[in-house]
Amino acid sequence: MKRFAAPKPLTPSQIELVLELLDLRQLAPKETAARFNQLIQAGTFSEPQQDAIEILFALEEDEIPDALYDFVDDDARPIVRDALAHEARLSFVAA
Repeated sequence: MKRFAAPKPLTPSQIELVLELLDLRQLAPKETAARFNQLIQAGTFSEPQQDAIEILFALEEDEIPDALYDFVDDDARPIVRDALAHEARLSFVAA
């Protein structure tokens, strides 16, 4: 069984690339894969980060924001927050 190392959090420059890839994947999946492979060849992401990004690609759209927050460092959180639309969730307490 393959062991997965915990990925280092994605930096702001890495998360910007991931957000680009996520936007592109819906319109051009082949181009997205090619771009991701270019980034891998350039050493942009560690192997554990690559695994985490591949998991992101497999998620449903509504699962991606929470998963992204799990993968980013504190400096990259504002980038994720600004780039993704969030649903407002309200909870009501019965009187």
